Amino acid sequence: MKMKTVTYSLLLLFSILTAPVLAQEIEKETLIGTWEIRGTLMGDDGTGWLLPHKQANLDCGADHTLFSADHTAKEVKYNGDCASGETALEWKLDDNILTLTKGERSIRWHIKSIEEGKMIVGVQVRLDSENKMYVVYHKRD
Repeated sequence: MKMKTVTYSLLLLFSILTAPVLAQEIEKETLIGTWEIRGTLMGDDGTGWLLPHKQANLDCGADHTLFSADHTAKEVKYNGDCASGETALEWKLDDNILTLTKGERSIRWHIKSIEEGKMIVGVQVRLDSENKMYVVYHKRD
């Protein structure tokens, strides 16, 4: 019994010490490009089933965000007549926190993962809340 306790304690200590090493490091180059919004994950902590993003008109282009190497971004959304509305942003990446800024306003995306052209980001529901809404994006080829 004592041996099991020691073994579990060592495993716990190892996992705590190696967690930062095993955490995904996000490179700026991985972010550069066009990311189409796919929908919202309906579950806890970035898991669950995907509620698809509702386009204003399925015959239009997909709503997306374009990240450029010069730290500018452009959010593009299409209306029912397929006219695009664009919002110009600036972006900054610190570890897995992506900050998008327009003038005096900023929003922080908590990047849960980027792999195989799929990005999952958590956005705080309210500024004073720990809860996040997780959104899935796919990188355009």
